[in-house]
Amino acid sequence: MSFSISGVFSQKNLNLAVGLFTLLVVLWVIMFAVPSLFVNLFDTGLGNLVLLAFILLAFMYNTNLAVGLSIIFIILWRFSHMSEGLIL
Repeated sequence: MSFSISGVFSQKNLNLAVGLFTLLVVLWVIMFAVPSLFVNLFDTGLGNLVLLAFILLAFMYNTNLAVGLSIIFIILWRFSHMSEGLIL
């Protein structure tokens, strides 16, 4: 089984990589511009229910999308709890 670098950087994969990178940058900017939004989403019961409902709806549409959203939400949850100790 051979692996080629040109297959990794095909047009379809390049668009996906640029889209994911853009999404992560936008989420990062929102997280640091409006941190109370993430506090409400990740630290309240209703916020957790909204995130869970969002993942369940995505799961009904596409399993891979739901897994990806779950991973993104877990990463954002960890970042939101990591910055609690930083009071400027």
